[in-house]
Amino acid sequence: MSKTINIWGIETNNLKNIDIEIEQNAVNLIIGPSGSGKSSLAYDTIAQIGQHEFLSMFADDISEPTYRIKGYKNMVAAVPIKQSNFNNNLRSTIGTYFGISRSVILIYSAILGLNEDFFVLNKEENLCDVCHGLGYIRTLDKNRLINYDVPLEKNPIRCWNRYKDFYSQIIQQFCLDNGIDSKKTFRQLTDKEKSLILYGESEKKYSVRYKKSSSFSRRTTKYYGIMTGKPMIVNFVPATHFFSEETCKCCQGKKYSLQREQYKVAGLSIGAFMTMPFEQLQHYIKKMLSETTDSGLLFALNNIQKFVSKAIDLNLGYLFFHRAIPTLSGGELQRLRMVQVLSTQLSNLLLVLDEPLAGLSGKEKKSVFECVVDLAKRHTVVIVDHSDIFVNISKKIIALGESGGTKGGFIIDAKEYLAKQNIKNTINISPVQNRERVSIHNPVYSYKGVDIEIGKGCMNLITGRSGIGKSTLLREYFPQYFEHYLYINQKPLLGNKNSSVATALDISIDLSNLFATKHKKDRRFFSNQTGCEGMCPVCMGAGYIEYGNGYDTKIQLMCKDCAGTGFNKILQKYKLNGKSIFDVWNMTIDEAVEYFAGIDTKIIRHLEEAASLMLGHLRIGQPISTLSGGENIRVKLLKAMKSTAKVFGVDEPFKGLSNMEIYRVVQYLDRLRSKDKTIIVVDHSDMVEQYFAKHIELTCHNGILRDVN
Repeated sequence: MSKTINIWGIETNNLKNIDIEIEQNAVNLIIGPSGSGKSSLAYDTIAQIGQHEFLSMFADDISEPTYRIKGYKNMVAAVPIKQSNFNNNLRSTIGTYFGISRSVILIYSAILGLNEDFFVLNKEENLCDVCHGLGYIRTLDKNRLINYDVPLEKNPIRCWNRYKDFYSQIIQQFCLDNGIDSKKTFRQLTDKEKSLILYGESEKKYSVRYKKSSSFSRRTTKYYGIMTGKPMIVNFVPATHFFSEETCKCCQGKKYSLQREQYKVAGLSIGAFMTMPFEQLQHYIKKMLSETTDSGLLFALNNIQKFVSKAIDLNLGYLFFHRAIPTLSGGELQRLRMVQVLSTQLSNLLLVLDEPLAGLSGKEKKSVFECVVDLAKRHTVVIVDHSDIFVNISKKIIALGESGGTKGGFIIDAKEYLAKQNIKNTINISPVQNRERVSIHNPVYSYKGVDIEIGKGCMNLITGRSGIGKSTLLREYFPQYFEHYLYINQKPLLGNKNSSVATALDISIDLSNLFATKHKKDRRFFSNQTGCEGMCPVCMGAGYIEYGNGYDTKIQLMCKDCAGTGFNKILQKYKLNGKSIFDVWNMTIDEAVEYFAGIDTKIIRHLEEAASLMLGHLRIGQPISTLSGGENIRVKLLKAMKSTAKVFGVDEPFKGLSNMEIYRVVQYLDRLRSKDKTIIVVDHSDMVEQYFAKHIELTCHNGILRDVN
């Protein structure tokens, strides 16, 4: 009989002194509503105990644990496998990340009788002369640069926003000389006019007097289109996020010099080996195995073959070893980590998986499910997920609830919770009346264009295999095509260090005004924003103090003077209905709804809207930097209701949500649609197709994204 892993007295984050039991060599499932503490339990407690206790035996730089428990027993080494990708190092590839590149270099050098240094990519003589071993050339991406709905006279070039007054004036003068109507948006221009704005150069110089900060300046220069690479203002360089990577035409992405590419094994150069998709590479590895007798080489080749084979099983056959890690989706990297675990000879690990089926198509889900079943034969698997498919195979189901935030963190009855999720929900779907053919032939990344049909004024769902270009479609193509388009994703909300849930919900100023009116003070007296009287002088309104420098890891500690609110402590004595602004800042949205009843209808309206999108557990003063991806996207949806945009592209709004929570988000999206808006959603959550009038399943044919339906 296998032992169970036991952890008791868990009080990490919002968990309420709970005890749990995990079945070894089996699948264990953690479920519950958004914000109930699932990640706190899975990653911040279970995985962290397993990692910390193992690493503390030999690692020199192990950090202090943040979990809060009373005790545990039978713990094993843990491997957390999240569906996220925070790696920004473009020289980090699948080959280097998973230790494959070194083995390939050894194989090629041994078979060819050459020194290993002959193929090492950090030596200049081995690298492509053009891209210097990157495999790509960074070029300005006009699709990132242009705001298609901004008139020329207001400057539609995003990287020119710093000196907007200057650029607006010089564009207008250039347009006047070339017979271009500067009141037109970039979208309304002819192809010739677009080319002139982007690639053109004026024959004469223009003298422009423009506002610079609080003063005026004058500059005389020719007009140079942004794509010419010639600056009109000294030392101007576009930010890196305005660039895209194009495959190097010299080495074709192989990174090696043409001289090194002449050396081949089984008819394949090392660069070709590293850039060949796994599903094609299999053949060549088998050929190498048949031609090799050396035991060391056989061992290395067999390990590579096993990795490639497992990757293909998980529908990752389109990837290759030179693929840069930052270009992978969170789901792709998670599956590759699963491949690594499947390929290892280690056993009895504790694997913690985060939403392993999120963002995957039906075929991919089946493959991952089979992989999880396989992993559970040699390891203990803990999964945070809502898919019914895992309920049936789980030996232990831990349900958290009843809701999120302060009301969450309790162990609840799993059967009762699942029964509630199985309630059938319906929504009235009107048939698609008007369709719009989206056909764009303007290359973005590896795609030549798109050719699909969108239902106007209705709910559209886009699906397709991981990595096919669903998010690229929403992010890069649709802004070119649709007027008044808004892209909504899970990335953090924009703001400064003082930005909070209150600012995100547009109630911060209203809160300040309420207290100011009550106590006959200026609004700034009750504001914690930079430069305002009410700002805490110790932390400058941030609510925390940061320690460390550019060389050390920075840590943030709550400011004791303001108790993390960012307000001047003198404000504690000013009350509104018995509560100070300190008290309001520490309320959850649900608590604030009760408090502001009868005080301010506008604030109540904003708070109730947020609560309807399952954000009631958030604190009013909670920094926006602490919001999860799902919370970010739901706050953005709240803002979308006030937007003038006509078409909304929403990227994975249902990720991490239960069936009931998905239904509530669907209801909100339908409310938005009812305002004569077109909603386009990318998602793969179970059972969501029933809520959409139009389902678009993507495939890629000759570089064109098409609807297979």
